[in-house]
Amino acid sequence: MAKTILVTGATGTVGGDVLRGLAGRAGVQVRAAVRDKAKAAALAGPNVELFWFDYTMPETLGVASRGADAVFMVPPFSPDGVAESLEFLAAAKESGVKHIVKLSVIRSLGDTLVGKWHAAIDEALKKSGMAWTILLPGGFMQNFVEGSAPRPDGNLYLPVGNAKTAYVDTRDIAAVAVKALTEPGHESKEYTLTGPADLSYTEMAAIMTEASGRQIRHVDVPPEAARQGMLAAHMPEWMVDAILEINAWAKASKGAEITTTVKDVLGRPAHTFRDFARDYAGHWKV
Repeated sequence: MAKTILVTGATGTVGGDVLRGLAGRAGVQVRAAVRDKAKAAALAGPNVELFWFDYTMPETLGVASRGADAVFMVPPFSPDGVAESLEFLAAAKESGVKHIVKLSVIRSLGDTLVGKWHAAIDEALKKSGMAWTILLPGGFMQNFVEGSAPRPDGNLYLPVGNAKTAYVDTRDIAAVAVKALTEPGHESKEYTLTGPADLSYTEMAAIMTEASGRQIRHVDVPPEAARQGMLAAHMPEWMVDAILEINAWAKASKGAEITTTVKDVLGRPAHTFRDFARDYAGHWKV
């Protein structure tokens, strides 16, 4: 009998990688939780079924999770995210879900707003009565093709100084999640996931330059200038505060922790930043 797995955040970066890791897999029926119909159209496949899902709409939570054996949970990034996540955990338990693999954040982010939000949800999951696995990644390499991508002039404007960070490839996070969702032995475990090396932003920009053939530089900017830029882009103030906290965490080199967890769980090395840059170089070419 096929194992039914609900993947929340299926159109997002990590959730999308998890979905791709499960799609076409024998013995698995996947539910892709979506709310963006335009993005969702490309997700359907032989063993992938689309389910309307919105953390702000409680009536969708139980429908999506009912009959699912396991869930990959990406909590909402919002001031109401803790309350909405606790409501989902209750709905999942009532629906008979046996195991939740949750995407959290590395524990060194604990004093930040985002760290506190995740810690509250993690604690509730542990007390839920369902089996759990918690993934604790550091910064995502894929941020450099999204919010932290080079600007049109080729510069990375980030208020992080020349600190070092052990960014992790989201494909590795997803591979660990897929293993935990489909194989026994990962229950009641926390996995701190990082890349295999800590690099400065200048070093990462140089690797991106080499891979893409485009000159990319890191430009350190004052936090207040970054704040004004984000506010001018109409980002909500709470989000600006949260991002600046993460920038300060990076600037203090608190993201430089390196673990071997990816290799330990998967039996293969984690992607290096050079691997990532080679595979995503097309995003930075002019």
